[in-house]
Amino acid sequence: MADLSDTAKRNELNGMFWQTLKTPALPCIGDPIKATRIFHSNLAAITWNSLSTLEQNPATLPQTSTILAGQSVGGISIDDLMQVKNFADGAKKLIEMVRSGTFNLDIETACALHQYVGKEEALDWGVLRYSKVSIQGTAYIPPNASLLPSIAEKGFSFLRNQIVNPIERAFAAFLFMSRSQFFFDANKRTSVLMMNGILLSNGYYPVTVLKKDSEVFYAKLAVFYETGDADDMMEFLGSLAGQMYE
Repeated sequence: MADLSDTAKRNELNGMFWQTLKTPALPCIGDPIKATRIFHSNLAAITWNSLSTLEQNPATLPQTSTILAGQSVGGISIDDLMQVKNFADGAKKLIEMVRSGTFNLDIETACALHQYVGKEEALDWGVLRYSKVSIQGTAYIPPNASLLPSIAEKGFSFLRNQIVNPIERAFAAFLFMSRSQFFFDANKRTSVLMMNGILLSNGYYPVTVLKKDSEVFYAKLAVFYETGDADDMMEFLGSLAGQMYE
């Protein structure tokens, strides 16, 4: 039987639950502005790892760096190029939000980031989806679109007010958003930016899923989708800190 804290998490976070996260060794610089500089200086690598893993985007790291520099590249489709550019534009918007103190853990901020990340790729962007979606490779069915506003309100409020540890809150936000599928597409990409918004706002270094771990990531994510049990995914996300900042 789940304990009270697990029951509360299930009720408020669309069926998601986990045991308290053992805080990973994620470096903390203690200053949001300095943290955004680290994020910005690593933006090409973060973009490449994120898109290679989350979307199987074929752009190489050098190609990603070239695209972020505003130059054209050959050998990839227009759609793949735009996916890289859109994610980077969303990341730059996130930096602007953190530096100005306007980043918030709420659905409005998520929609503002999705306005960039999902542009001309999702059926609609910058707004909650208004019809059903499915997730390839899993039997899990995301919530009915009519329930999304209340799920977002309850879930983000719970994360803001009940999850004290910023790292735990950041990882939980990524998983909550991914499982809820608030948008027609680009859900995980938007969730990665929201996760990093929480980390950067609290002076922590950024985190993303590394390309070399994509197979493990999807195996664990599929189990999480179907069960709501986030323990393995929490541990996996925590392990990224050690890999990225050894």
